[in-house]
Amino acid sequence: MGSTVRASTAASRMRRGRPARALAAAALTGVAALLAACTAQPAAPSGSPSAPDAPPSATGAAPVPIEDDRLNDSYLFDRVSSEGVVVAWAEPGETLAVIIGGSGGGGGCIPQPQPLELDEAEPAATIRFDPPDPAMMCTADFRLHGWELALPSAIELDRVLQVSLVKLQGNDEVLELQVGPDDRLESGPTADPQPSLIPGSGEAANPAPIADDEMPALDALPTAGGSVPAQAAWVEPGRTLAVFLTSSGSTACVPEPVAAESRGPGTIAVEFRFPEVGEDTACTADAVPYGWIFTLPEQVPAGLGVEVTVTGVSPDGGDAVVELSQEDVVELG
Repeated sequence: MGSTVRASTAASRMRRGRPARALAAAALTGVAALLAACTAQPAAPSGSPSAPDAPPSATGAAPVPIEDDRLNDSYLFDRVSSEGVVVAWAEPGETLAVIIGGSGGGGGCIPQPQPLELDEAEPAATIRFDPPDPAMMCTADFRLHGWELALPSAIELDRVLQVSLVKLQGNDEVLELQVGPDDRLESGPTADPQPSLIPGSGEAANPAPIADDEMPALDALPTAGGSVPAQAAWVEPGRTLAVFLTSSGSTACVPEPVAAESRGPGTIAVEFRFPEVGEDTACTADAVPYGWIFTLPEQVPAGLGVEVTVTGVSPDGGDAVVELSQEDVVELG
């Protein structure tokens, strides 16, 4: 439209001269002003209120730590070991329980929850965590820690509650969970004490030797670091363990297996007895693989990994330490 107006004005100037040019300029100015007035937005009156912000989620009271005796439960321990966290109703519709695992020192050694935020319209709950303090000196043991987090107002248990755990893993990731009406903090089918509070269990059944035709390829198995040779793997994770040594072909010179026991969460001790070889016993220098199956006296959580310490397999008394994950399983035969 602009180019058409300019062309028409130019022709008018050629016919009418200077007065016409002045009139045309005035007309164009008026058109431009009219267009500007039609397209401009009216200015907000001075002092008018801005649009209100969306109301924030309601926030509950400060988290309350759960007493140790309520966490002394092997069912909870197994769930946290395999799932990383347990969220359930402590008081249905009113209070959530959040249980995690971590250093026995607690405090700055583990993530700490902030008060629960509730969006009643969904309903949805958000629990934000403060990360552990990297400057803290923390123990290497593993135990359960839990809190009760009150909702700012009770909700009906007619729907699943969506729960978002923010920065639980020390980064910006959000873990999304659902808590149903029947997800309640109750003891499982075996209410045994938490393994971290159990003293060393008794010795297991006698180790069973692995036959030569059932021996696996040892080069693919987890191996102890250091100078003490030993290898280990799960046969049945958390219950049955296989330990392998490479020793002399003279059986009298081979360490004798004694037993395996759990010494707390994430720790298994396997004991051998190093042979006392007399002067009349000749130990050959060949390297022959041997293996034994150890059955633990009680099931232990394997989901977060275990440290297997093998003793009595070295003449100088050194120990072999093998790190095992739940996936380190050997097939025999």
